Amino acid sequence: MRIPSGILVLSALLASAQGSVAQELPDTLPKVVQHSEPIYPPLARQTRIQGDVRVKITTDGEAVRTAEAEAGHPLLRVAAEDNIKTWKFVAHTPGTFQVTFRYKLFSGKVDVAFLESPAIVETEAVPPEISIYYGWASLGTWKAQLKSAHGEFSEVLKLVYSGPKGEWLGGNAKGPKGESEEIDFGHKEGNLLAFTMRLRQPDGQYVKTFFIGKMKVNEIVGTFVDDAGITGEWKAVRASNSPKSR
Repeated sequence: MRIPSGILVLSALLASAQGSVAQELPDTLPKVVQHSEPIYPPLARQTRIQGDVRVKITTDGEAVRTAEAEAGHPLLRVAAEDNIKTWKFVAHTPGTFQVTFRYKLFSGKVDVAFLESPAIVETEAVPPEISIYYGWASLGTWKAQLKSAHGEFSEVLKLVYSGPKGEWLGGNAKGPKGESEEIDFGHKEGNLLAFTMRLRQPDGQYVKTFFIGKMKVNEIVGTFVDDAGITGEWKAVRASNSPKSR
């Protein structure tokens, strides 16, 4: 398998933001005179996560005092908050503003645009290209219990990994009635696992769901969020006859 190191770039920033939170927000975002380069989080890129993150910021007249992501995918929020905390402005009246970070995956050459969109930071990356040359090694079979607002249900996960650094994650999940779903866009980074798959809800509906988990020798603990925005927790224990991974 081959995954070229991605190409990151981005566009950026600013001009007006409107709305109210307890009081009316200032009409115009102050001019940004210093900032670090926006990045596309590697784990989000590997798992094909994209979308907007809306961040509310308060300033002290020169710099960002607080930055809080109010909406957006969990894997993208921290990157947006961390970047915006590096911003420095021209002197202005302290206030509260809203900025949108837009993360997009695309095909084609890199196109850089800077300070074109009002209060929007655009960060684009080429999704990883995958060609299979490596065999897959087993991470074992796991009995998982999941809990969310949809209810409680169980899955049996069979996990495998591959790649030059062992970072590609694959496998499948089987529900209590024997239905099977393949893991998609999986990534393994040390003991951290991330993957997407269609999850069968107790009402029989399938919803695309993103999982994050931390694996120990005989246990995986993590969280998940589906396309409807419902979050939950999951815990898996290694099946008694399942071989331990390295």
